[in-house]
Amino acid sequence: MKKTVLFAFIAAFCAAAAFAAGEAPAAKAEPAKTEVKAAKHDCANCPMHKKMTGKKCAGMGCPEKMKGVETVSKNTENGVEITMTAKDKGTTEKIQKMAPAHYAPGAKKCPGCPTAVEGAETKYENVENGIKVTITGKTPEAVKQIQEASAREHAPKAAAKKYVCPMGCASSDKPGKCPKCGMEMKEQK
Repeated sequence: MKKTVLFAFIAAFCAAAAFAAGEAPAAKAEPAKTEVKAAKHDCANCPMHKKMTGKKCAGMGCPEKMKGVETVSKNTENGVEITMTAKDKGTTEKIQKMAPAHYAPGAKKCPGCPTAVEGAETKYENVENGIKVTITGKTPEAVKQIQEASAREHAPKAAAKKYVCPMGCASSDKPGKCPKCGMEMKEQK
């Protein structure tokens, strides 16, 4: 009998504690409600937008700067044509999925992007290994601005020079004397 009373007392204590904590009794538990929030896109590390100090893109992807994507830009009579291709199927699918967010009419554009030029019209289409984007302007001024923006965006980057100590003490991105042994740093080839 003492065990029964003790068991009843413990059960009552647990129920009271659960009620005080705001939990429903175990017999009538309701499923938990979860709130799902959309993740904010922060592409501060996006290669295309790193040069926009203090600014972030408007939440869109940067398919032409993805790893494994080869981008070729060429001027046309009315603007530019940018072709992005990938060697593997997974990367091809990614850039094709990102294209609507980046190139669709009404998508928010980043400053400096050829698609952000006032009066620019952007069309894109999937091709076998990627996408082809055509950016055109209706006026000669718009065409010139689109072509200049594309040239800045897709210009080949010069390889950074590296300087090393002949004794192997240190390396640097600037010429000068080795901070350890004092020998003249030589350009690494």
